[in-house]
Amino acid sequence: MNVTDSQVKRARYNALVEARKACRACAGLTNPSVCHGGTFDRDEVGAWSRWQGNLDANLMVIGQDWGDVAWFVREAGCSTSTSQTNRTLVKLLGDAGFEVKLPCESSGRGALFFTNAVLCLKEGGAQARVRDECFRNCGTRFLRPLIDLIRPRVVACLGERAYRAVLTSCGLRPGKFREAVESESPVDLPGGVSVFAVYHCGARILNTHRRFSAQRDDWRRIGKFLARQEDSGLPCNRRDNDL
Repeated sequence: MNVTDSQVKRARYNALVEARKACRACAGLTNPSVCHGGTFDRDEVGAWSRWQGNLDANLMVIGQDWGDVAWFVREAGCSTSTSQTNRTLVKLLGDAGFEVKLPCESSGRGALFFTNAVLCLKEGGAQARVRDECFRNCGTRFLRPLIDLIRPRVVACLGERAYRAVLTSCGLRPGKFREAVESESPVDLPGGVSVFAVYHCGARILNTHRRFSAQRDDWRRIGKFLARQEDSGLPCNRRDNDL
C-alpha cells in the first residue's frame, strides 16, 4: 500500500470515529464521548480498538459490546491486563498463531483490530442486555463500514450476538450459532472476507457452553485457515509491532 492509499484509509477511519462520537441513535446507551464528560474517550471507533487497532489487520475480532458505564469509568476507558477474559483471549490468539501482548505491554497499533458490535455503553453491569435495535443501528452505521474499510482476511465473532450482527449488517441470514462454531468452513461476506464464529472466552461461557480445550481447537482452525492463505501468497502479520 502506498502512502497516499494509507492516508486515505486513515482519513476514512477518522471520519467513522467522528461519526461514532456524534451518534445518539440508541436510547438508553451512553456514547463514550459524553460519558464522564468525554474524559476517557479517544480517537478510536471504540474503546477496544485502543488495544488492537491495526487498520491493515488480517484478523479482526468483534465482541458484543464493551461493557457498562461504571466499568468504562473505573478502567479509564482502557482494556486491562488483569482481566482474566483478556488473558484467555491472548492465549487463544496464540493458538491461532498470533503473538498479541496484554494491554499493559502493548505499544503502537498492534497486529490485529478489535472492536465491538455495539460501541456505546449500557447501564446495569457487564451482563445487562442490549436491545436488538442497537445492534442494527451500530451494524449499519459503523460495523459494516469498518469491515469494508479494513478488509481483513478473517473476522472472528466472539459470541452469538456479535456473529448475528456481522452477518445481518452485510445482508446475510445467520444460521444456528453452534453449528457455525463447529463448521470447518467460514461464512463468506461480500468482498471475500471470511467470518468465523467462536464462543466468548469469559469464565461463564467457559464453564457452561464451551470449554477452554474446545475453544483452543476453534481458534486453531482459524489459524490453519489463515496459514493456507499465506501459503497462497497472501501476507499475514502475526506479531504486535510498533506500528
